[in-house]
Amino acid sequence: MAFSRREFWRGAIAAWVTFNALFLMVTTVVLTIMSRSLQTLFSILIMVAWFQLLFVVAASALATIIGSGAAFGLGRLLRTTTGTRRHLMAFAGLGLVVGGVVIAVVGVVPANLTGEFGFVLTDISEPYIALPLLGMSAVSVAYGWYWSASRALCADPARQSPVAEAQPAG
Repeated sequence: MAFSRREFWRGAIAAWVTFNALFLMVTTVVLTIMSRSLQTLFSILIMVAWFQLLFVVAASALATIIGSGAAFGLGRLLRTTTGTRRHLMAFAGLGLVVGGVVIAVVGVVPANLTGEFGFVLTDISEPYIALPLLGMSAVSVAYGWYWSASRALCADPARQSPVAEAQPAG
């Protein structure tokens, strides 16, 4: 399946939005469960939203822009490949790679540069933080491709059968 630049960037933006939505939901739910009290849900939501605005939105936007080159190349490699499952697996794998690179890079940021949230960033390579982030990254990139591809296919005019194309109009 060939894709246009518009469809490509639509998929990249969909992946970025999906990751940020998943991050807010998953992190809020996990921290609420860890606090063992639903009474703290609102305060946890506010804290996660601030953390996301300060760090996650920018880091995920940068990862999206940098990872877009790899996604574009992967899309070009897969353009003659049929089957949604193969595309989804390939783009989920790309999401794992991009997520792993982001975790490795962010993990070396000194805690004193990040203020009150520094402990979270320095512990980012811990499995209880890294694995959900990798999962969210894989799901987001695969969904970004799926959403964009499904919109592109819906927008394409319906193809006629070869028999119908061969018949004269009239």
